[in-house]
Amino acid sequence: MNLNDLFKTVALSEAINKLPMKPGRVGNMGLFNEKGIRTTSVIVEQRNGRLILVPNQPRTGEPQQMGNDKRKALTLSATHLPLGAVVLPEEIQDVRAFGQESTDSGLQAQAQVVNDKLQSLKDSIEVTREFHRVGALRGQVLDADGSVIHDLYTAFGVSKESRNVALSVAGTNVRKACLDAKRFAEKKLGGTMVTGFHALCGATWFDAFIEHDKVKAAYAGYQEAADRLGGDVRKGFTFGGITFDEYTAEVSGQAFIPADVAQVFPVGAGIFTLFNAPANYNEAVNTVGQAYYAKAEERRMGKGWDLEGQSNPLALCHYPEALVELKAT
Repeated sequence: MNLNDLFKTVALSEAINKLPMKPGRVGNMGLFNEKGIRTTSVIVEQRNGRLILVPNQPRTGEPQQMGNDKRKALTLSATHLPLGAVVLPEEIQDVRAFGQESTDSGLQAQAQVVNDKLQSLKDSIEVTREFHRVGALRGQVLDADGSVIHDLYTAFGVSKESRNVALSVAGTNVRKACLDAKRFAEKKLGGTMVTGFHALCGATWFDAFIEHDKVKAAYAGYQEAADRLGGDVRKGFTFGGITFDEYTAEVSGQAFIPADVAQVFPVGAGIFTLFNAPANYNEAVNTVGQAYYAKAEERRMGKGWDLEGQSNPLALCHYPEALVELKAT
């Protein structure tokens, strides 16, 4: 490998895709079917209140026939998440490669600097992808400043279901509140197969939830079992048919889950998808999108390189009407 090869788009994109991911809780749960697309948007069809993906067809072929059901189609655009860094000559000059006694292996040193920069870019991009996944779980994909990028409720013409649960009242039937949330979601899902229901919780909700008299006994049993196994019950406590996880991630002042909320969602195949659109580079046009891209451009007078990493995701819930927000009161 020569110096110029190190900064080719293909080599950099391969490198950034191979770097370890730090996706957070939702990424680790494997809820989202990840799929590369050749376009920067996705056409979604809603039929009888259900969302299906419209398959790509040859332009000379006949469209797929869907019957006379009431339906509508909408287009959702992938987001564009670019982030830049600079590789300066001073970062490589007179710096030996790790584990080497001399500065002879300059290419190794440069490759390591580039790799470190790519990892820093990927970490920030990946936590943003996680933020978008959580947004899809809540029905609204938000931008870094908290503004709405995609409101899935509005886009699909359905209503957000938000319910207050009086956790501050001793007599509240918390189990029934959980079961009712499940029943609501199941009704909206129709015949869709699910493997269970999950809830990501803010700290205020979780504390009030496990301290409620009607939850304490069940939680104490889970806690005792977790203590014996050296685990942490905050990462999975099942009550009323819903597994509750505390999730307190916050980046750049944006809380992924509000402190007083438990966001309930169904778990199963075909419910969540994360699409990856192509980068806005000449060589990526009309190719199948990758999760990450990277590119470099030599700076003026040859004084280093401008490095860019990017991702172009679209996080989607196919059943936003089946999402239920529980709010502690």
